[in-house]
Amino acid sequence: MDPAIEIYFDRSPGQFNSGELAILHEGWQKVASILKGIGIGKIAMLEVMEFTFLNDVTMAEVHRDFLSDETPTDVITFEHGEILIGIEVARRQGLQFEQDFLRELALYGIHGMLHLSGFDDRTPDEAKGMKIRQEELLDAYFPIAD
Repeated sequence: MDPAIEIYFDRSPGQFNSGELAILHEGWQKVASILKGIGIGKIAMLEVMEFTFLNDVTMAEVHRDFLSDETPTDVITFEHGEILIGIEVARRQGLQFEQDFLRELALYGIHGMLHLSGFDDRTPDEAKGMKIRQEELLDAYFPIAD
């Protein structure tokens, strides 16, 4: 059985319309299904995956509390299936890298799921392999709108 995808907000979800949330939910569901089907990593055992959008202040607090870094970050993944996404970081990095905001958010969710599937990015070689896989999944399930 595929893990259920749940999306939460630390503040008002007014930054999204229902269509955008549906795109994220549907794409993440497909990616989770594929990765769970491979059967490697924590994702293989998960029944629920929670994606929570956090502002910079809250993301920096979590980053400090769990990873000893006081700055906001793009994504933090917990082994029990919780993926925290820095929404303000996504806005800034999307502009910096000329990436659509929704695709930037989708990328962070995919990145978190890859961590749950046993991928890591601590070394340059690991990061390169993870980046290739996340870009493949992003392009397959979150194509650039024309």
